Amino acid sequence: MTLISVQDLVVRIGDRVIASVPELDVAAGECVAIVGESGSGKTTTLLSMLGLVHGADVSGRITVGDVDVLTASPARLREIRGSRAALVMQSPQAALNPTMRLGTLMRRALARHGVKGADARERAEEGVRAVLLDPEILRRYPHQVSGGQAQRFAIALALALGAQVVLADEPTSALDVTVQAEVVAVLRRLRDERGLAVLLVSHDLALVSTIADRVVVMRDGAVVESGSAAEVFARPGDPYTRELIAAVPALPEPADFDEGEGP
Repeated sequence: MTLISVQDLVVRIGDRVIASVPELDVAAGECVAIVGESGSGKTTTLLSMLGLVHGADVSGRITVGDVDVLTASPARLREIRGSRAALVMQSPQAALNPTMRLGTLMRRALARHGVKGADARERAEEGVRAVLLDPEILRRYPHQVSGGQAQRFAIALALALGAQVVLADEPTSALDVTVQAEVVAVLRRLRDERGLAVLLVSHDLALVSTIADRVVVMRDGAVVESGSAAEVFARPGDPYTRELIAAVPALPEPADFDEGEGP
């Protein structure tokens, strides 16, 4: 079942097209990754799916479930943001109010969608447990958690709100390699066990290869290649895709080191 669909999306500022996506669908239980260098239009495409691109002309058709994002009223957009599709940003700690405990932040978000009292507390605890965090974390302030915990809290908030679509914008770029793997493992497990549709924006092709079912490659605001992740990485058809893959650092095999060679 398709949970988010894009057709003939064009985002334009004046005469300049900053993102053009002819077609993009994400189904339940699927992860689609948008990759490309900085300025390629990845984040603009992602934000347009929740009607969050301001100061630009956005045309085409974007549907989240049965809601047409580009024609929906502001009230309808507020309803689907969080409860149907949730945005996980690159630096969640920057978006968390430093004066509020995490539990208060989550309960306020739930209250905006009509969930209050004991139901809100129960959903909050279920959400953090789903991302392998102890509910005790809800008593902490944002500065008392690590970057990886904050990122998992953002995913937990999406789950507590009942979102079936997670839009993740470079969710691991500010984390070290070990914590990146933890966050990706959480997203992969939720995709597989709960049928979440995940749209992931990243410039990290090595990371994308561990989670994405399909890949969309963007350059200068345009889609240059798309297909299954296995096909794109094994047999890239566009020269730019080949350049991106070639740019991924690779460690030498152990046999490439001379025996006894020092650091």
